[in-house]
Formats: sequence, structure tokens, C-alpha cells
Amino acid sequence: MVKKLFFALVTMFVVITFLNAKGQGKLTGGQHFKTPEWFKMSFLDITEDAKEAQSKGKHLMVFLDLDGCPYCAKMMKESFIAKNKTSDFIKKHFDVIKTNIRGVREITWDDNTVFSEKEFAKKMKVYFTPTIIFFDGDKNIVAKVDGYRSKENFRYILDYVNGKYYKKMQLAQFVEKKKNKTLYKLTPNKLFAHITDLSSISTPLAVILEDGSCTQCDYLHNVTFKNKNVKKELKKFTVVRLDASSDKPIVDVNGDKITPKELAMKMHITYRPAILLYDNKKLILRIDALLYSYHLKERLRFVSGKYYKEYASYHKYSRKREKELLKSGVNIDLSK
Repeated sequence: MVKKLFFALVTMFVVITFLNAKGQGKLTGGQHFKTPEWFKMSFLDITEDAKEAQSKGKHLMVFLDLDGCPYCAKMMKESFIAKNKTSDFIKKHFDVIKTNIRGVREITWDDNTVFSEKEFAKKMKVYFTPTIIFFDGDKNIVAKVDGYRSKENFRYILDYVNGKYYKKMQLAQFVEKKKNKTLYKLTPNKLFAHITDLSSISTPLAVILEDGSCTQCDYLHNVTFKNKNVKKELKKFTVVRLDASSDKPIVDVNGDKITPKELAMKMHITYRPAILLYDNKKLILRIDALLYSYHLKERLRFVSGKYYKEYASYHKYSRKREKELLKSGVNIDLSK
């Protein structure tokens, strides 16, 4: 009995020593940037800023970010800080202000309503960073971009707003007409199932929408999909890749005939590659912005592990999951 007790104490000591040696995991990959000097010096009165922009023949653009967000830093550096045609176009046609989705500065919406930056993000239904919102002079939202866009793809959206095409058509329709469709050739992948009847799939389902305009598809295939943790999670799904420019009919998860092109338009998808994540024939998450390996892996896990039944939102799951991983000694890199 004494020997068993001694052995148990020694085992416990070894385990505790190992855990302490392993220590807290490290969170890396967060990136920072300085706000360009030419951004509007604003008192954060949205009504006043929108009207002032209109008086100059411009639109108001609000760039909502998060401290350390690698996607925010990448987009800001490429489309705002760098000297190129996109940043020159923004300076000429837009008044730009920046807010932080967890910030505490006061934002005046109207004479009777004042929000903190955090409350404003909630009102604007911001779920990704960066989120870019465009307002007309009457403070109507005329376009909203959730997540990173390359400077080429962002330019389509800028043209849409500046030309006031929002009065004639949806953003997805405009992008479809204007985009360059010769940038990318669809890459084969052994993970992809050649299935045209999505209603026949009983496993978690990942539908990837690509086409010839894709500027980030090579990165998805050559970097993200080669990450061992992403591959491990993808194997829990039936993965179907569709050409979003195709008019060949398929059967959607509800058993209805539709073309991939119609599906992309129906979902108002303006980004390639977009990923739709289903479980039990129900859309759980949509990904229509650049995601690095860690964030994609966790979104896949959220769906395949059915954590959406436990958590009210992916973001509540994500915050807890990150703490659990770091506490267990796992390192997290946000930027690969």
C-alpha cells in the first residue's frame, strides 16, 4: 500500500514538473501599423463626416481594425500605406477614418446616440477584421467589406462605390462584370471529392468557390492546405471545389438545382476563394476573406466538432479555445 502511494506521488510529481517545464504557449504573428497621416482628422461624428465627404464629391470610408490583426496590417500596408494606384485612388475619392472594434473612444451616430468604438462595431455587425464600411452623404451603408482584400480586388469595390453603382446593382454583380478572369487556373487537389449532388452528403461539408479571378487561391493550395493541422481538420469534411464562373447545374444541400455561378451570386460572395461550411445540410460558417492556417483550422474544427451547438458564435468559441491552447503549452502563430 505504501509502495503504491509512493508511486502515485512520484507520478504526480513528474506530470506536474513536465507541465511546468512546458509552460505557457506563445502567441505570435500579431502585426501592427501606423495610421497614414492623410487619414481624416475626425471627431468621430458619423453624420458630420458623411456630409462633409459628400460636399467634396467623396464617400466616407470607415476602416475597423483590431490591435495586432495580421490581416488588417497586410491590407493597410498594401492598399493604404504603399504608394500605388489603389492608395492614390482612395486619397482622391474617399475620406477615411479608422476605429478599433474594442476601442473606447466615443462615436456620435446622431444627436441622440453615442457609441463607444466597441458598441459601434456591434451595431455595424462586425465579425471580421478588417471590416471596411462605406457611407453615402445620408449615412446609408452602400458597401461593406468583411476581411482582407488584395489591392486588385479592393479596387473593384472602390470603383463600385465611387461610381455609385450601388444605385443600380449589388456589389457581387458589379465585381462579376469587372473582374479579371484570367489570373488563375483551378488547381487540382486529392482532398477534393468530385460530387455534384451536395444533398447526398451526410458528413460535414466544405464547399470551396474559386474562379479565374482568384488572387489568393495559390496561397490557399500551396501554403494553407499543406499545413498539417489544416489537413487533419479537412479530412473530417467532404470537400467539394466548384468553379464559381460555371453555368453547369449542380444540386445544392437542399436538393434544388443551381449553378455554381448562381450559388455565388445568391450568397453575395465577392471574394475568391470562398469556403462554405455545412453540417447536417445547414450552413454554419462562411469564409470569404483571407485566413491563415490557424484561423482556418479552428473554423473547420468549430463545425466538424459541432461546437456551434455549444457556443452562440464562433468568436466566443475562438476566445476560449485560444486560452486553452496557450495554457496547455501550445504555440499559436497568427500569421502563417
